[in-house]
Amino acid sequence: MRRYSNRTDLQEQLSQALRRLNEKQAHEAPASMVAAGQASRVWRVRDRLTDDNVCELIERYRAGATARVLAGEFKISHSSVKLVLRQHQVRRKD
Repeated sequence: MRRYSNRTDLQEQLSQALRRLNEKQAHEAPASMVAAGQASRVWRVRDRLTDDNVCELIERYRAGATARVLAGEFKISHSSVKLVLRQHQVRRKD
């Protein structure tokens, strides 16, 4: 900012650019302005799986299904399957 404050020609260019930006934002839809400033929502595993899904996942894992296969079937990541199993203290040899 110091470089702009010492040169009037650059100050004018900066102020014009800011005016154009403000005008463009004023003409855009309000919903797009809100969405642009927010990060996308992070979906937790518990938001994506019901209690019944978790019970089924655990039963299928104990029956011999691999975590990768379960991840594909429940449409969650491999690490999410491992997280669910770890949270419920599930081991294959229980």
